[in-house]
Amino acid sequence: MAPTADRPLLDEAAAVRAASLVAPARRSTPAAVAELRAAVLADLPQVDAAARAWTQLGAELPPTTVRVVGRTGWVRANVAALQGAFEPLRDKLERRGRVASSALGTQIGALLGLLSTKVLGQYILPLAGPGQGQLVVVGPNVLDLAEEFGPLADDIRRTVMLHEVTHRLQFDATPWLGDHLRGLLSRYLEDARVDPAALAEAAPRLPQALAAAREQGELEPLLKVVLTEDQAAVVREAQGLMSLLEGHGTTAMYEAAPTDLIGDTDGVREALASRQGDVTSKILTAVAGMEMKRRQYREGEAFVREVVEQRGVAGLNRAFDAPEHLPRADEVQDPAAWLARVTAA
Repeated sequence: MAPTADRPLLDEAAAVRAASLVAPARRSTPAAVAELRAAVLADLPQVDAAARAWTQLGAELPPTTVRVVGRTGWVRANVAALQGAFEPLRDKLERRGRVASSALGTQIGALLGLLSTKVLGQYILPLAGPGQGQLVVVGPNVLDLAEEFGPLADDIRRTVMLHEVTHRLQFDATPWLGDHLRGLLSRYLEDARVDPAALAEAAPRLPQALAAAREQGELEPLLKVVLTEDQAAVVREAQGLMSLLEGHGTTAMYEAAPTDLIGDTDGVREALASRQGDVTSKILTAVAGMEMKRRQYREGEAFVREVVEQRGVAGLNRAFDAPEHLPRADEVQDPAAWLARVTAA
């Protein structure tokens, strides 16, 4: 039986089953969960205010809200967000029958299960439509911080929340941004290869392409094999946007907080960097393209800092004026070129 217009394209039950197989359970006492939830809710107003003050975005928006969830809750929230995003695949998946929904759910669920053990907090992007973004904190992972980092754990939690609240402000204060992101994703998926024969044809070229990508430090060799030309073009277009968003969030989380909110920013930066070196992170780097995201953080932060130094936050915020003001992938590494282009516009 194929997915119908009212049948989800992602089988949520299959996704949750797959996630539970790869994500170890963490049993937390009700008292610990209640204490964490109270701390998160108590911190949020000051975090929200600090993010608005530094970014100069969202002054008229209602207060940011947050949910503290478990790993399974985080998986479910992301599956729900992805349901609408995968709509461009409906016709292709319907031709493959109901098994496609289950297979897609299993694949997405396994990846989300791995990620659910690492994510501390997330602004789940409004992929399902306007106003659908939401801020969540993954309780079990945050509770683990106290065992690993002691008193620094509170600073880490607040820093991560500041990053994610910045994402909320980016999207809710910029009406066109969600539509632009959904448009990129739709264009990407409309040209997706779901035909097993096409995937099999590309498989023999993957090892050589992967080796070339590692040697060059670029994704281009891999994109040429696994993506169509149209998809590769969308990825290149999206790289500038994602570098801006992640760099903006990273800069805000280290620059926006007053010392009475986050006392040891250097310690937090070192702690977050140390979390990238464990075995799970290396697995995620291999299967989820996490290295690309880390590059977006690094290059995006350098771009944002350079622009702010040259033109201030108001100059950076020209990127949120219109889609054509977003930095292109090559401009992320050349902030002066971006500034020249948008200033002349």
